[in-house]
Amino acid sequence: MKKVVHILKGDPFSWKSHEAMRVATATGINNETYFVCIRDGVYFLTKWEPEKLGIDSLEKFWETLDFINLTLIAEEESLHDRGITKNQLAVKSVNVMSSEEIEKLIKESDFVFVW
Repeated sequence: MKKVVHILKGDPFSWKSHEAMRVATATGINNETYFVCIRDGVYFLTKWEPEKLGIDSLEKFWETLDFINLTLIAEEESLHDRGITKNQLAVKSVNVMSSEEIEKLIKESDFVFVW
């Protein structure tokens, strides 16, 4: 099993973020996968309504988290800088990590995808 990290660093309200989550979900079936949101990417994990932008709902992704090897991570500093609390996130299972912890995770990974 490979360790795969997907990093969403910007453009959270678009097809790109949705596609990033779709690919991360697929890789999470057979790999140890992490979906890391940094900078403006942390907004992707909030309770926004993608349907209003013509993007499919994220509910099906959130529902699959219990069945695949996908860990959601939000960078602590990015949340703080944007005034977002853990209670404002759409999913309770989001792990909040410091930038140093995320850096270590990236260095330990076999593959890294940046979105």
